[in-house]
Amino acid sequence: MQRDTDVGGFLGQTFDLIGRNAREVAIYVIVLGAANAFGLIFGFVDESDTFTSFGFDFEYTSAMGFGAALYQFGVAVLSVVASYLLLQSVLANSGRLRETTTRIWAYVGMVILAFLGMAIGFMLLIVPGIILAVRWSASSGFLIGARKGITESLSASWDATRGHSWPIFFAGLVLGIGLLIVSAVLVGSLTFTGISVAVASIASLVDAASNALFLVFGLAVYMLVHDDSEHTAEVFS
Repeated sequence: MQRDTDVGGFLGQTFDLIGRNAREVAIYVIVLGAANAFGLIFGFVDESDTFTSFGFDFEYTSAMGFGAALYQFGVAVLSVVASYLLLQSVLANSGRLRETTTRIWAYVGMVILAFLGMAIGFMLLIVPGIILAVRWSASSGFLIGARKGITESLSASWDATRGHSWPIFFAGLVLGIGLLIVSAVLVGSLTFTGISVAVASIASLVDAASNALFLVFGLAVYMLVHDDSEHTAEVFS
């Protein structure tokens, strides 16, 4: 069923993809959530990090030991690899993966380039960063699914999302607010126990779930704004 490219369409496509790929999403959340929780228990990760990451972050400070820095770097690498595998699996299960050969290095390059671009945009009064985040939201689908290059994927996403920016923005905003509410309820309910590690561990799972949700949201945007008829014609030609 082809959904409309409105707020309801983007949200509906996102939750449909999550429902049809529940196992892959659960594995992603458990693996990354457990890795971060393990770091918390053994002091490799600061508790505040679980509330602020929402991405592929790595932070080094002079107060950190070498073991903590190495562990955080390992989790950052794991996050990128797990994200790529999740995206690839969802595309494959949806019949939108042209080839199965890995493109993880191209994905790493695109993540770094997009992160730098959005970071600069957010420093410029925030709005440019939001615009880039919206217009590049479908780039992972173009890179992994349509097998385009790094800059070509960002450019294709920019072109494909033209005219759909506001629905994409508001759909993402709804997801973000929903995640904040869920996080507040879960973390708040455990705060009264006084067990800080338990609170931070739950927060790490929520953080991993947030990452998974927005990764799938990007694919939902890609599937609704990208015309795949050319590839379909090639298959049946």
